Amino acid sequence: MGSPADEIDRQRWIGLTFGQSALAVCLLHAVLGLILYEPTLFPGGDNANYMILGESLRSGAGYRDLYLPTEPLHAKYPPLFPALLAVLGWLGGLQLYKLAMLACTITAVWLTIQIGRRLLGDGPGLLVGFLLAVNPVLLEYAHYVLSEAPFVALILLALWAAGQSGKRGYGLAVVAAIAAFLTRTAGLTVLLAIPLAAALSQRFRRATLAGGIGLAVMLLWGLYQRWAAPDQAGYLQELALRNPYDPAAGSVGLAGLFARAAGNAWTYVSRVLPQTLTGLDPIAVPILITLIGVVLATLVLVGWVRRVQEHVGAAELFVLLYAGLICVWPEVWTDRRFLLPLAPFLLLFAVSGARQVGESWRPRLGAWVSRASTPALALLIVLPALAFVARQAPLRTGCVARYRAGDPCDPPALASLFAAARWAQANTEPDAIIANRKPSLFYWHSRRRGDLYRYSTETEVVIRGLEEMGADYVVVDQVSGTTLRYLVPAIQTHRLRFEGVYEGGQPPTFVLRFLAPPTTALRPVARDDPAAAQAAGPAAP
Repeated sequence: MGSPADEIDRQRWIGLTFGQSALAVCLLHAVLGLILYEPTLFPGGDNANYMILGESLRSGAGYRDLYLPTEPLHAKYPPLFPALLAVLGWLGGLQLYKLAMLACTITAVWLTIQIGRRLLGDGPGLLVGFLLAVNPVLLEYAHYVLSEAPFVALILLALWAAGQSGKRGYGLAVVAAIAAFLTRTAGLTVLLAIPLAAALSQRFRRATLAGGIGLAVMLLWGLYQRWAAPDQAGYLQELALRNPYDPAAGSVGLAGLFARAAGNAWTYVSRVLPQTLTGLDPIAVPILITLIGVVLATLVLVGWVRRVQEHVGAAELFVLLYAGLICVWPEVWTDRRFLLPLAPFLLLFAVSGARQVGESWRPRLGAWVSRASTPALALLIVLPALAFVARQAPLRTGCVARYRAGDPCDPPALASLFAAARWAQANTEPDAIIANRKPSLFYWHSRRRGDLYRYSTETEVVIRGLEEMGADYVVVDQVSGTTLRYLVPAIQTHRLRFEGVYEGGQPPTFVLRFLAPPTTALRPVARDDPAAAQAAGPAAP
């Protein structure tokens, strides 16, 4: 047996080795993030919303949607992420925003390693961090200017700090949880998990303090929303709809909500979970994907139950609350984007579950099963993920080269829409209102305000919405099927109200001038008054 000094030296060496390994895993993620870097905008439009809100804060205009016709106060997205972009905007632009997202995902990998080390040990903690570092979804969101990357980092910071001893750690956990909520409303799950975990540990003073602060923050944000936009549908109202993109479909009842939760749970297990953790295409071999999803979900459940049997902490409660939340979202929002905040914990519990299954099979099948279970899980996740990187790397490096040459590699339909936006900037009045399917992205490229056309199959409702918006132009794009479903029939029914002024791109995008009704566009003109006749314009056909 060595001396106490030798033991101290050994512990220092182990700590140094673990720290170096953790840094190597984070460096790997950074390198892969740069290899898969995409300099263009995410096509969803939320990124433009966030950047415009950042511009609004930076300009002193307040927290406003500058791209909308009336530039109203914004009341849907919490303000922390736009505030971050507002600060970064003084130092740089789009590419700096993207690099900041990569910094957030690197932080998420580091914190995952630390949480894994505390719950499973050094080796398994590094393995979980490595699996997250090569995760295709995290690598994708490492260059999207969206709130997912900082949200995941803040969730992990809150739950890592909640596991530390002392008041400082718990205070940091509460602050990070509040920041997560002010980044995405779904952060209420971690804001609830932390005081609940404290209450279950019989630390009632901490639970009361954290719960009271969290409740106050939620109430303040809710009061602001009611004040700033009393008529705006919030997430709770959208939660009650069958389809937020088709309001005519109506609302779901309580039974429908349970049915939706069950259906979404199966969709996540059979498709989204294996796609998120491995990067496999869910369409390629559906049966195999479903089988992998069931295996992964089973291992996660085994690992989570094992942890709950030992200790119910904030991380275990967060997984339960957040999983329940995304299962009751409308089916159209069942996506890997919403599963991403769970990914570090899904990997952690999957590794724990694999170790547990291996140990339980050891008496029957031998020690090799116990030793092979975790490596088998790692290969199941890592090999498809690295294959994804190998497939995408040439495309992404080519995209960066094209972007530097002035040829952004946007999808064709979006490139066509953006070309129409640039035309609008050069050929329409600065105060023109342009209705289109992607108003924030259109504004980002055109600096012309506008809004969505109404989602209604009743053409009169769509036309009335354009009138109330004060639209001067409408855009017929190929980006979304809602344009063909809602806007195009209204144009066809009211042909005299529209005049083509632009056609371009492949597939083509059209810009149409929205005219006043024929009955009100003309005024009676006396035949013997040439000046009035000239001012009134040409006669009706």
